[in-house]
Amino acid sequence: MTIAGIADQPPLVEVTLATALFGVLLADRAAVKGTTLTAPLNWATLSAALLLLVTFLVGDNSLVESNLHRAAIWYAVSCSTLCPLIGVLGAKRPQNLGWQWVVFTLWLILIWPAFQALALPAGPRLELFAAWKIFLVVLIGLGLLNYLPTRHWLAAILVATGQGFLLSENLGFESSSPWRLSIAMGCFLLAALVVLFRQIAVPEEKSLDQFSQRWLRFRNAFGAFWGIRILQRVNETAKLRHWPVELTWPGFEPKAEHDPRQPTKGELDEIEQTLDTLLRRFF
Repeated sequence: MTIAGIADQPPLVEVTLATALFGVLLADRAAVKGTTLTAPLNWATLSAALLLLVTFLVGDNSLVESNLHRAAIWYAVSCSTLCPLIGVLGAKRPQNLGWQWVVFTLWLILIWPAFQALALPAGPRLELFAAWKIFLVVLIGLGLLNYLPTRHWLAAILVATGQGFLLSENLGFESSSPWRLSIAMGCFLLAALVVLFRQIAVPEEKSLDQFSQRWLRFRNAFGAFWGIRILQRVNETAKLRHWPVELTWPGFEPKAEHDPRQPTKGELDEIEQTLDTLLRRFF
């Protein structure tokens, strides 16, 4: 399969990687069932399905003969890989369902240059304005920064790398490597596997360790954007209720190292209730 007319792309590798990616994302649905991450995962699955589809549609025996049409199709599909992150940024009940229209609208805005190029062709290539390139780089960087300080930092780097390879021509980086698409899909597949096999188990016994594990599970799943907001809310309550502990990025820790008083049963109940109240809008 080819990208923007580049020949000798290894089709079997592309199809295999895209199929595996689609399968892993389907397997990951059980882990997010009942949470607001279902919609972002749906976007990721849709993007994987589109990647698999266009490996057939825009291949060596392609039904699409025009290089411009091929470039426009690949650009639209590549932009779809940015949608899961945007979905995460709005993954809070009750607005999470309506937020998907925002995600869809942003996707249409991102691919608008492709529609313009097809309606008013100015050459065999799809050219983006500088502002559009900056916008794409910002979105790639936003996803990286959101998950870089979490357990899924490696997956974040892999996804950003894959997006960079897919959009490299559109961002102005010339590359004639026939393996570019295969590398991008490989990055996405590895990222999906990393997330799938790095889930945190939460102990059943009520304790600070259990609360820390609940926090880490949330932080890793939703990233820094939501993590910082929840951390601030928990610590506001901790200050108001005079808990001997505070929530830090790695978990709950004593406020005063010289007097590490353990929370009472009543305080543990308050911490649990606070977490339940804040996290039920996500889980």
